Amino acid sequence: MASTRPDQAEGLRRLLDRSGLRVVSISAGARGTTAAIINLAGALAELGNDALILDAHPAAHGVSAALGLTARFDFEDVVRRSRNLDEVIVRGPAGIRILPLARGARSLAQMPAPEQQRLLDRCGRLGFPVDTILVDAAPRGASALAWPGTAAQEVIVIAGGGAAAITAAYAAIKRLSKELARREFHVLVSDVASEREAQTIFDNMAAVARRYLRASLHFIGHVPPDDKLQHAAQLRLPVVAAFPGAAAAASFRSLAQAVAGWPRAEEDEHGFDDFMRRLIHSNGPRTAAA
Repeated sequence: MASTRPDQAEGLRRLLDRSGLRVVSISAGARGTTAAIINLAGALAELGNDALILDAHPAAHGVSAALGLTARFDFEDVVRRSRNLDEVIVRGPAGIRILPLARGARSLAQMPAPEQQRLLDRCGRLGFPVDTILVDAAPRGASALAWPGTAAQEVIVIAGGGAAAITAAYAAIKRLSKELARREFHVLVSDVASEREAQTIFDNMAAVARRYLRASLHFIGHVPPDDKLQHAAQLRLPVVAAFPGAAAAASFRSLAQAVAGWPRAEEDEHGFDDFMRRLIHSNGPRTAAA
C-alpha cells in the first residue's frame, strides 16, 4: 500500500492554500456513526487529506475508545485555559486525529460572551493543517451543546438495508430538517449487496423526502456487507489500513474521494477558529437560556 504521508510539495500547497475548511457531519438512524467516521477519516488520510474528528460522545463511547486510545484531556481543558488545543488532540492510527468535545460542550454552551473571543484566539493556534472536520455528534439530549451539524456545510445520513433501518434514517432526516431547517442531505446506504439495491432504497427515500419535507437527498454510495469491517474494528483500525483490498475499503475510498471534492468554506472562514465561531453562534439561544 502506498504511503499516506503528503510529500514536501503537497505540504507547501497546503500552507499556501487558504480556500477554506470543509465541515461534514455524519448522522444515522438506528445505528451509530462512530465506525463510519473512523473509516471515512482513514480513507481521507490515505488520500493525503488532513481530517480532524470532533467527538461529542462521552469518553467511554467515543472515537478514541473505539480505537483503543485514552483521551487524557477534553476541549474543556482548552476552554479553562489549562491546556493548548494541540495538547488535547488525540493522535490515532492511520493518520486519524480526534478532538474530544463531550465535557467541553457543557462549558461552551454556558460561556460568557467576554470569554468567547479568548477561546477563539486559542482555536486559531492549531499546530497542523486541517482540510476536513468530521463531526461525530452525540445522540440527541446527551450533550449540553446543540447538535454541531448546525455549523456544518454538509450532512451525511447513513441508511441501512432493512425496513427498520430505512425508517430510522428517514426519521433522522425529518428531525434534522425541522430542527436545523436543512434541505440538503447526502445518503450513504450500508449493508446492501449491490449498488442497484442501494439506489432503489435511496430513490424511495428521496421521493418521500421531496414530497413531505421538501428536502433534496443526494446518493453518495453504498457499503456492502463485509466481515472485514468487524475485523478491522477489533484491530482498532480503519478498514482501509487493516484490509486494503476489502470491498468495504473500496467503498470508503469512493466516499472519501467524493467528500474531498466538495467545496470548502468561503475564504474569510477558512480556519478552525472560524468553525468554532459558527458553532458558538449557533448555540446562542441555548447559551442565553442557561
